[in-house]
Amino acid sequence: MIAFIALLCWMFALLCHGLLQPKIQRLLGVGCKHRALLQGLRLVLPLAALAVCMRQPMPLALLLWLGMFSLGGLMAGGMLSVASVRARKPRAEA
Repeated sequence: MIAFIALLCWMFALLCHGLLQPKIQRLLGVGCKHRALLQGLRLVLPLAALAVCMRQPMPLALLLWLGMFSLGGLMAGGMLSVASVRARKPRAEA
């Protein structure tokens, strides 16, 4: 459960980081209305993941935190990639 919570925290933190990038905003065709909220989440969520991981013994806690960063980055990147491809596809008219 600790790994799952840490993974979710990292995934959402890196998703917020991606949504703050101007190129991603252009690809998705969205503006950034909630910049302060995204920046705050980008700061707080990795610290929350670290706090959750610290319930494990020290070497394992650090490895778990860094490992979930890697998986969270892959998941956030995949989600942003799928969203940008869907945003570029023309809608089929029924």
